[in-house]
Amino acid sequence: MNAMTTFTLKSLRANKVRTLVTIAGVALAAALLTAVLTSYTSLLDMMCRGEQQSSGTWMAEVQTSDLATLEQEAATAQDQGTITGFAALQDVGFGQLSEAQQSVYGHYLPISNIIGNVEELCAVRPEEGRLPQAPGEIMLSSQWREIGDNLRIGDTLTLLVGERQAVLAPGKEGSMSGGSIPISGPTQATEEGAAEKYYEEGTPLDSSIGYFEAEVDGGIFNEELVDTEERTFTVVGFYGDYGYTAITNVGLKGFTYEEPATANAQTFGYVSASGVENSGQLKQQVADALPGSTVTLLHVGLLRYLGINTGGAIWDTLYGIIAILAVVIIVACVSLIYNAFAISVAERSGQFGLLASVGASRRQLRRAVVVEALTVALIGIPLGLLVGIAGCAVTFFFLGGDIATLFGANQVEFRLAIEPMVLALIAVLTLVTVLLSVFVPAWRASRTNVIDALRGRQSERASKKGQRQAANAARAGRLWKGQGLAGRVFGIGGTLARMNEKRGASKGTAASVSLALAIVLLMTAGSLSAFLGTLATVASGGGVPAGDVGVTASFDSDSERGLAGQTMGGGDSNGDGPAEPETLEELVAQRDQRFAEEAVVYGRAFEAMKTVPDAQPIGWHLDSRAAVTIDSSMISPALAAEGSTGMGSGGMSADGQYISDARFSYVDDAAFDSYAASLGQNPTDYRDPAHPRAIAVKQAYGNNGSTYTMIDTIVATGTVRVTEGFMYDGRPVDGYGFDISASNEGESGYYSIVPYVFDEEDDSYHSLDDAAPGSLEEATVDLEVAAIADEAPGLVGMSGEGVSFILPMSMAAHYGFYCYEPTFRSLFNAPEGQSADV
Repeated sequence: MNAMTTFTLKSLRANKVRTLVTIAGVALAAALLTAVLTSYTSLLDMMCRGEQQSSGTWMAEVQTSDLATLEQEAATAQDQGTITGFAALQDVGFGQLSEAQQSVYGHYLPISNIIGNVEELCAVRPEEGRLPQAPGEIMLSSQWREIGDNLRIGDTLTLLVGERQAVLAPGKEGSMSGGSIPISGPTQATEEGAAEKYYEEGTPLDSSIGYFEAEVDGGIFNEELVDTEERTFTVVGFYGDYGYTAITNVGLKGFTYEEPATANAQTFGYVSASGVENSGQLKQQVADALPGSTVTLLHVGLLRYLGINTGGAIWDTLYGIIAILAVVIIVACVSLIYNAFAISVAERSGQFGLLASVGASRRQLRRAVVVEALTVALIGIPLGLLVGIAGCAVTFFFLGGDIATLFGANQVEFRLAIEPMVLALIAVLTLVTVLLSVFVPAWRASRTNVIDALRGRQSERASKKGQRQAANAARAGRLWKGQGLAGRVFGIGGTLARMNEKRGASKGTAASVSLALAIVLLMTAGSLSAFLGTLATVASGGGVPAGDVGVTASFDSDSERGLAGQTMGGGDSNGDGPAEPETLEELVAQRDQRFAEEAVVYGRAFEAMKTVPDAQPIGWHLDSRAAVTIDSSMISPALAAEGSTGMGSGGMSADGQYISDARFSYVDDAAFDSYAASLGQNPTDYRDPAHPRAIAVKQAYGNNGSTYTMIDTIVATGTVRVTEGFMYDGRPVDGYGFDISASNEGESGYYSIVPYVFDEEDDSYHSLDDAAPGSLEEATVDLEVAAIADEAPGLVGMSGEGVSFILPMSMAAHYGFYCYEPTFRSLFNAPEGQSADV
């Protein structure tokens, strides 16, 4: 230990208060960084364990019809270390269910053989009993025990088991083109870029394919169960977690062991791997290890939690937030530590001058300050790491359950997850923070003026500029006059403060910088909080209403045309209801009448749900949608601009009007009255059928093509034209959509409302644009926007995109605004720690 180091350590011991303050600053930096990054690693750990608990540890899914080859390739790949885990589920067949059973379990009982470590990789684990271990044994979902056939361990289940096969629906025989067509029924999501599958008459359907029913899904296929045989199984277990591998679009699986499979049985393999950095590398690695199979899906959720890059923008945003927090902490702590060292150097200028007078070089003087900083860091960093970890542990102990509930991971605990590499990173960042903080003070120490320091003037010496200003201010007749802004505002006190600040240049600068940084940090924290709030709301679906339990329902359409019409904006029933209207007035009257009748039904349903034990009702509302035309003076520039990108829910028409598919929310009268009164409105003004009025919601979530943000929508009151229906050549149209006209280079296209009609001859929809022959009639009604609210009622929540209007439920008896099948939404709270089974 040389003389300068010894001198530095003695100086630290001699100035205990300043040393402790500096150590506290370093410890604070380390503790804050530890709190942020450890919270992040703990959150990822919880989400990862929750995903593994619910869906398994598999990382990639492969599909093949050759189980033997798949098992051989998997064993070789595991020996080579290419993959680290393997399990498989082989389709055995599909159990035929009775009509009563179908209402509980789904269309079939899909039966799959388990192969390998399905408990860990596939999350197929018994809630009661055990996994099957011999042919003839089966593990069923807990529905068979609780709400279905009331089966118990040891009971037997006899079913006709066969193979699903696609068949052409009646009347669709002429719909085939070239002998095969793309899949026309619902399927589970597949990996982007996967080869398109084609199906034809007699094609076998595996468990990844949804149920084919042409009258419902609008395709040309139905399906049937063929090659059936009676099988009897002994129930040995029940599972309660319905993860990805247990769910199909035709029912929850039953798991067996070494059961004989059908001739066209498909096998789905599930593998895990190590040493991959991104999803593309994982897919290629699995494809190379198992060349006899096709990679169909990646477990993207798990990959993200494991830190494997999947290209998700939300995670880039999360990483950016963590980086911003780290920068904010570092900047704040640099200010704190810098001030401590700057004051220390200023007060010890005499010591540095004495050292310089006996031969200490500038390098040695700088090293003395750096050694002091390193000594402080050596004590403060470990202390900060311990404080940060302890703080996280205490916080997670008390709030871990709430955090787990917030992120939907109730099945696992939120625990402290410490990553050694993260702690090492925190130590390095804190050390860098200390060195950055000490750079300027060390430079100043090395440039100490020996003569001034020995005279004891260094710490009080004013800068040359300060000396000139002080001399100017001290002239006769000007001494007590206000000088500068401080003097004019605060008088003599401000003048003296300004003079002292100029004389103590280094201390004054340090104080000013600290105050400026404090303001910047507060503004940053506020902006970050607002951004996180917006991000969380957008991620949750655009303003989810606050409540413990939500119940949503909607009546099904009466026909295929009704379903398709609703998909594009509306539809008309062709069932056993009223005769098809012959005039536009009859069409609107029928639609409004049905809307009113369904509102009554939903009102009774809500009253019945209120009687459920422990259910604490908040309220209910109906949502419908209709096309609206709004004067450009009523909308915000942001809404008009968003429409021009083609990303929003509306846009400008050729005549300068804004056209959009708007949301109409009918709120129960009591909630509406309270909402209207809070805006200074008279609720009775909104119940006049002859003059319909609504409250517009000012803000919504917009999309500019790359990001979501809050935008203003309706900014001025006025009258909105609402489309109630269309008639084409004397019959109702089947729906409507929106069209964007072709635009010239550099100009935006124009929006227009385009009705659709269904052509039974070619089984498709045709748009009725300006070039369409025939007579098109449109019914509209004027809706007055009498008030504008910044937010929707808490019961309704914020609209995802576009414009939104709030009306009282009593108006549902008079206006359906194009829709005749509204969506019912209700909200309940439950007692603390309980759940209301509604």
